[in-house]
Amino acid sequence: METHPSIDKAKAYFDLQFGQASAGYHVTAAPLITISRECGTGGNALGEEIARRLNRLLDVDQPPWTVFDRNLVARMLEDNHLSASLARFIPEDKVSEIDASVGEIVGLHPSIWTLVHNTNSLMRRLAAIGHAIIVGRGANFATAGSAHALHLRLIASPEQRARRIAQVLGLSPEQALAYGRRTDHARRDYVRSFFEADIDDPAGYDLIINMDRFTTETAADLVVSVLHSRGWIEARPPLATAAISCP
Repeated sequence: METHPSIDKAKAYFDLQFGQASAGYHVTAAPLITISRECGTGGNALGEEIARRLNRLLDVDQPPWTVFDRNLVARMLEDNHLSASLARFIPEDKVSEIDASVGEIVGLHPSIWTLVHNTNSLMRRLAAIGHAIIVGRGANFATAGSAHALHLRLIASPEQRARRIAQVLGLSPEQALAYGRRTDHARRDYVRSFFEADIDDPAGYDLIINMDRFTTETAADLVVSVLHSRGWIEARPPLATAAISCP
């Protein structure tokens, strides 16, 4: 059965990390990046761009930086031997209490709290391993206090976010604005429900990036420079070039 490429990447990440550990290699904790975002700021695209830049700096024997977004829940369900169909019960918002309780009564799925707890535990495992970029799911709150973690929050004006949403989803400007408001409300509710925290509290982040003023590429450069300034990654020196003498 074919799987989504991001799920394959997640599996490869764990296979490599735990394969090294079982082979006797000492796996040291590497940096972690979490990305919280307003709808339409391009959090997934930024995560992938950061990973591309950071992977260019790695030695061949180091595990690659991997982005975890929707594949995070897929991995959690696999780890706990649960059906992939349960992913629909834990979108990045608070599930209806009625839907949750009915499912539990008839034995269709574990409690919503159990699924979220398992997801949070997986995020803390990723924080302990490093070389991971987690998008959404209140990851900054789940991994609060982790060493070498950089927590990002992406914001932008409603107009710019609506333009991006409209382009990606094929919506009218009015529909895109409404979609953005609903999604932001859902994410705010998810964080409040499961972490008793405010997603908009700037104290929860190391760096807040206004994507009105950055492209995906320049924002990625900024994040890499912050990691380097903290001494968490090493900049690869430019390749030496041989001197060429003119005849």
